[in-house]
Amino acid sequence: MIKNCFIAGIFALLHSGITLGQVQNEVAKSLATKDFVAFKQLTDSLSNPQERIKGYWEFLRDLTSEFQEGIFLFQKTVPDRDNPNVSSVFSFKVKIITSNTRIAFYELSEEKHLKLDGENHWVTVDDPIDRFKDEQLFDSLKNAFKVLFHADLNEKDLFSEHFAYGERCGFAGTFPDGRYEVTQFVKSGNKEALVQWLQSANTEKQVYAVDGLYQLHAKGVKLTKEELQMIAFVMNKKGSIYACQGCMYGRDTIKEAVSAFHF
Repeated sequence: MIKNCFIAGIFALLHSGITLGQVQNEVAKSLATKDFVAFKQLTDSLSNPQERIKGYWEFLRDLTSEFQEGIFLFQKTVPDRDNPNVSSVFSFKVKIITSNTRIAFYELSEEKHLKLDGENHWVTVDDPIDRFKDEQLFDSLKNAFKVLFHADLNEKDLFSEHFAYGERCGFAGTFPDGRYEVTQFVKSGNKEALVQWLQSANTEKQVYAVDGLYQLHAKGVKLTKEELQMIAFVMNKKGSIYACQGCMYGRDTIKEAVSAFHF
């Protein structure tokens, strides 16, 4: 009953006159409950064109069968009081690790644009607002990951946003960094390096690993039962990866990315 009242309150707020602070506070309040079901309901109803609010998941994808990682983005456009034709866009990001119902980790931040000293160059950084980590639940994730992938979870591999899976990308049609490395692994028959990528918490690396191991498998390289099980899990993951093809960069579902590989 309490949860239903909380969600009803959010819904009412999102469909009335809303300030930037209210949007940020309601997201923070929802995260603070550590209830992923309630937070997901909020994200599903957050966008409101009339209030110039846009919210969307950059990705929400499987880490193990029990846990997911995701990045949710939301923006509030605020018109200038003196000139309605000029607006400022305030962008926020939520990085989240969750079970089906409970949030194990989140970081709420605001995207800031900073000019580098002495350079006419701007960079985007995440300025943290709030952070939470349930150590016990996160340990459950680590244990589940190790059982599944026979390796420790490297937290630095989480929340990958710019590591693209693809073939010939950009205006010049060059290999992305990941494709270049995997091509070298395949040429040298380095199955061990590909298996290490398969054991990464970075899903783009895992898909590259499936690609490379498929190429080695086609050349007659034997894969173990454990390796085939890891491959099968990655190929059946729900969610998306950052991908490129030519000049186009975007997101493909994991199943689409691995659809050509049959072991």
